[in-house]
Amino acid sequence: MASTVAGPLTDSPEAAFSRVLPIVNFTASLIISSALGLVRAVIGAVSFAGKIIAHPIVFLSPFPVLLYILAPVIVFIQIFLEIFVYTPSRAIIYLSDAFYPAYVFLGVACITGGLLGLVGRLTVNGVVYIITPPPSALPSETEEEKPLRIR
Repeated sequence: MASTVAGPLTDSPEAAFSRVLPIVNFTASLIISSALGLVRAVIGAVSFAGKIIAHPIVFLSPFPVLLYILAPVIVFIQIFLEIFVYTPSRAIIYLSDAFYPAYVFLGVACITGGLLGLVGRLTVNGVVYIITPPPSALPSETEEEKPLRIR
């Protein structure tokens, strides 16, 4: 009697992983492609339903007719805005960009001049205060020195 004895399955983890990897890869790609197909089908169905529902609304809409009737007014308003709003605003923006360095220079010069003038004024007032005595220290006028005042 010949008997075959099967040994224990002692495969290495790398060998087991290499046998399972193609099955996992196929299953994952099948699930992803099925999900993408389902999403495409849902988007297509919604798009088709939207076209069917919206076609009569667009066809019967008075919006294109109103645009056709109001076209001269719309063009006039566009030209008016271009001449009186957009062009001046672009010119002002261009000029403000062009004169910005001069504006900053003159602003800094004015601020510096004001601060120097203030410091000079305070310095001169301090020197005058030090040199001249306060009015209370000056001798008072006597009766003979007072000018004659008529009431």
